[in-house]
Order: sequence, then structure tokens, then C-alpha cells
Amino acid sequence: MLAAVALVLPAWAAGTGSASPAEAAGVDLALTGVTPAVARAGQDLVVTGTLHNDGSAALNRPTVAVVMPTTGTLLRSTREAVHAWAAATGPSQGKVVGQTRLPTSVAPGDTATFSVTVPRLASLGRAAYGAIPLSVQTGTTSVRTFAGYQRTKQYQPMSISWAVPLTLDPDPALFGGRGASREAAWAQTLADGSRVNRILDATQDAPVTWAIDPSLTPGMLPEGVDIGDGSTQGDQETAMRAATQGRIAAAAPRHTPWVLPDTDADLAAVAGASTGQSLMRTLVGRSQAVAAKLGGRSDVAWPADGGYTATRETALRRLFRAPTLAGQVTSAAVLSTSGATITPGAAQRSTTGLPLLAYDDALSALLTRTTSPSEGVLSTQQFVADSVALLNELPGTEGRSLFVAAPRSFNPDPDTARAFFAAAGSIPWLTPTTTDAVLGTARRVAGTPAAPVTRPAIPATGGRAVLTSARIRQLEQTVRTVRGVAQIRDDGNEFLRTWTRAAEQLASTRWRAAPTAWNTLSGRVSEAAKQTTTAVKVSASTINFLADSGRLQITVTNDLAVPVEDVKLTVEASNPRLRIDSQPPILRIGPKSKATVSVRVTALAAGSVPLRTTLTTPDGTVIGQGADVQVRVTPTGNWVYWGLAALGGLILLLGIVRTVRRRPGSGTALPREAPPA
Repeated sequence: MLAAVALVLPAWAAGTGSASPAEAAGVDLALTGVTPAVARAGQDLVVTGTLHNDGSAALNRPTVAVVMPTTGTLLRSTREAVHAWAAATGPSQGKVVGQTRLPTSVAPGDTATFSVTVPRLASLGRAAYGAIPLSVQTGTTSVRTFAGYQRTKQYQPMSISWAVPLTLDPDPALFGGRGASREAAWAQTLADGSRVNRILDATQDAPVTWAIDPSLTPGMLPEGVDIGDGSTQGDQETAMRAATQGRIAAAAPRHTPWVLPDTDADLAAVAGASTGQSLMRTLVGRSQAVAAKLGGRSDVAWPADGGYTATRETALRRLFRAPTLAGQVTSAAVLSTSGATITPGAAQRSTTGLPLLAYDDALSALLTRTTSPSEGVLSTQQFVADSVALLNELPGTEGRSLFVAAPRSFNPDPDTARAFFAAAGSIPWLTPTTTDAVLGTARRVAGTPAAPVTRPAIPATGGRAVLTSARIRQLEQTVRTVRGVAQIRDDGNEFLRTWTRAAEQLASTRWRAAPTAWNTLSGRVSEAAKQTTTAVKVSASTINFLADSGRLQITVTNDLAVPVEDVKLTVEASNPRLRIDSQPPILRIGPKSKATVSVRVTALAAGSVPLRTTLTTPDGTVIGQGADVQVRVTPTGNWVYWGLAALGGLILLLGIVRTVRRRPGSGTALPREAPPA
């Protein structure tokens, strides 16, 4: 008969040996090792750690004891019991199974190391295998942990697979206009010791699936996507991005890679929404080419919130057209019914047949605690205890599987995480497998497909979505505007790559952890687009038009430092007093310059006519500012010719009058002639 007890305690009890409370005041205990993670028959357990004196008096050769709780605090073999013991504080009453007294006193502010041996640990357990709760303590200070053991194998082992996201930090300076701040942001994101490199270092040799944001492999993206300016010799950003891509590509075959939608698009925020579908399909589609180059797959959806509903599945299938959706990562917690005592396995299937890869929330949370050596020891040993408690839910069932997934914010200490993976690999009731194998199992689940519960959840790893329906609409409009204004700029190709890419990054999951940073990048993208739309404008003016027909002159100004071309000016009269007979030609305007265009018009009646002027790009994107162009129309008509004739006649008449008035009259005396000499 298979054993069904994992957390076992002795039936006998004894007193606790420790330093006095006075000695232990102001003491910090930290574990540096519990070795081995799972002790076999006859093996000793060695617990190592540090004792730091935070008090004002010296500790006189303090004693550190390892205590196993007695039947008075007997733990049941359940996951809840494991979690309760790990969360408890304070020393435990029970059997001292190992202790040591430090050889010297510990002065205030000093730290001393200790090592305690527990002989033949496996002999302390009543079952053939399991995990024993332990309290490492001195006086009133205690650290709770576990020790796994196995004397004989009396179970069917479970398979275990892992997935770790490789995604960018939520830093708005990574994208947008080039300059020192962008260069510094990429240096910080990809330098040695960065979060990305810590993940790579921690998982390099571990049997984990990498879920890769294509933003980290820019050279594999389609042409036209911003990948850094390689034309600049010594460009640090380009060099670092290329190095990271090379490292990922070299190691990818060992990590059955998944390629996430480009930018690690927030599928959970958009799935089912009426907006954002076209943009998301574009981002999903790009991952296929990257996956081909990495030897991976891009047909697995991993919504950040870990949720599953039938409605969401339908929405995800619409987004995954090429490739088609082959599976979804989800939280096992959202698949559990209320009060269930059996944890769902990793291989699940929806009611419509979609393979679901369900990660265990508690085990996944323990992986995230590998941020320091002391935390790593505690999380490793709790992982041992939690996994054996999970095993004993159905110890004789063959083919059970576990899936452990790190969150997007995973930020391990590499040495600690490597030790964690090594310890997990030594657990005898866990057999390593791949995520592809688990997905294959999910496709072959026999019997009636599982019907996941669709209750809402807010997993600890996801956070709330930044992309609301309003922001998605804003994002789509911003992308359209950027593409439109790029068509008229002389530096349009670079502008398009830079700012379209920055706008697309606003669709990323990473902003869930930094909503303020999303606002910052969104503002920069909007400002870049607005700079063009406001810098090219029609100059305000008032025009006196004294003719039946003719041409109006309108001035267009370009305040940008680059030329613009293919700008179309459309002029409309706001009332029927003036008719627009022809539109001006397509414009090209130099940097910081003006252009004057002529518009042929016909005056139909006298009066004031405001002109509506619109500047657009070739795709119809509206740019420029509304200009106040007023035309004072005074049509001449036939009366002008009668007026001119009358004026001519009047001028002729005045000339005759002046001539007549100057001629001599008949009563005027003639001058006498002079007498002859």
C-alpha cells in the first residue's frame, strides 16, 4: 500500500535546549543551507546559518537548536498545514533533534556562523517518505523550515516543468527619441547584473522554458521595426541588444522557447474588447518569424493575470490567426472548484478542447523568493514540503504533472536560483519534463474535458491592466497619427520606426507593474506626433478680394527642423459668396520655412467669407492647426465698365473745359506794335 503521509512527526517529545531569553535578545537568525534538500536513509541533515547580534550586550556562547514539533502541534499532511507552519513565528516546543553551542561570545554588531547536524534524519519520519517541519531557534528567535526525506519509494512520481519570462523592464526611456537617456536606459537594462541578465544567468543550465519578448531579439523582427541605429559606429544600445540577442539565440535550443506576442502584448487586457484587435493581431503575428529563428513556438498564449474563461478563449483564438492558438497558460487556482481537496494538474483541457497549461500558484510563488541566499534556503525547503503534500493528494496516480511559472517581474539572485533549481532536481518524487510534453499530454486528456471555473481572479503576479478601452482607442489613434505624419517628414523612415515602435510598446504587459511609466511613454509618443501636426500650419491672414475671379494667396509654415513633403492643402469656403475653382498643388516646404500657394476662386456675392483650410498627409491624416483666413469679397460685375466709361468721359469733359477757359476772349485789347526805329 502506498504511503499517504508526507509531513510526519515523532510520537515522543522532549524539552527544548536554547540560549536564555536575555542572551537571545536582539538576535537575527538566517539560514544559509539545509543539506541535503531531501535526505535518504542513513543520511545526516546539516543546517548552517548565521547569528547576528543586534543587541547592546555580548551574547555568551549562544546555543542554536533544531527542534521538531511534538504531537501537541502535529501537522497534517496537507498543503494548508505546510503554509501554516511556514508562516508561523516564534520558537517551537518539541524534540531537540540537533544543537550546537558557539565556541565564542558574539559581540554587539558582530555575526557568527553556526552548523547543526541532525543525525539520520530519515529515521525521524514515520512514513516511507515525507517532509519534517523544523524550527531553528535560539532563545526567543526562530526560523521555520522543513527537511525532506525518503527511506523507500512508495508513490508514483510527478513530472515537473518550468517557464520563466524573458521580458523588458517597464522603463519608458527605452523607447522614443535617441539620445543619452535612451542609451543609459538600455545600458542599465542589459548590462551585467541587470534583471534580464540575472534571469539568463540563473536559468542558463536549468530545464526551464524561456518565454521571450521579441523586443529582446530585435534583429529577428520584420524589417521596419526599430532595432537600434546600427549605422552609428560604437552605438552602445545596438551593441548591447545584439549581444543579448546572441546569448538568447545560442542557448534557446536548451530551453524549448516560447515566443510571446511582440512587446509581450497584454492579451488579457484586450481579449474580448471591441478595440485593439488589429494592433494585437499584428503583434501576435510577428512572433511566428522569431520563433522559427529560435527553434521555438509562438502559438501559446500567456495572459499576465493567469485567468481563463470560455469568452477569453474565443477572443484569443481570434487574435491567434497565424499561428493558430495551440494552448494557454493559466493559473491552477482559477480551475479549482470551491472546497476542492485535489490540486489540478498541469495538463488540462477546456470544454472546447484547448490545451491548458496550469501553473501551481504556491510553488510558483516560492520560485520568486530566490532573491537572496537566506530566502532561497527557506523557499527551497518549503518547495520540498509543499510538493510532497501535493504528491500525497493522489500518491498512487500515474502521470500527474506540475507546472511552475515565474511572473514577469521575476528578479532572482543567480546563485540562489541555481541552487533552487538544483535542489528541485534532486527531489525524488519529481521527474523533469518539458512544457511541450505537458501540452502534448493536455491534447490527449482522456474522457470529458475539464470545465474550468470562470470566477474572476487577481493573481499576485499579474497586477491590474493599464490598458482600458479608452486607452486602447487612444493608442490605436496615436499609431495611426505617427504613421501618417511620418509620410511627410524628410526623416520619415527613422521617425516611423522610432515612434511607431514606442507606441506599440504601450500595448505591453510590463506596464501593469508601472502604470505611471505607461503615462510617461504615452505622453512622449503623443508629443512626438503632435510636434509634426502642430508645426506645419496655415498662417492666419485677412485677404481683400476685389474681382469677379482670380487667385488667392495662402501661406503655409513649417516650424520643424526637417523638410516636409507631400503635404496636401484643401481650401473650402464656408458660405456661397465665394467659389473655390481649384485646389493648390502638393507642397514641399523646407525646414523652418514658408510656402505660398495660389487658389483660383470666383466671387459670387459681396461679403465676408471665412475659409476652412485643412492640411493632410497622403493617407488622409489631418495635420496643422485651424487657421483664421478671412476673405473680404467685393465682386466687380458689368457696372465696373460703365463706371470706367463714365469716369473716362468725365475726365475728357474736364480737359475740354480747361482748354476753353484758357482761350482769349473778343473783348480783350491786343498789344500795340512797337514804332519803327
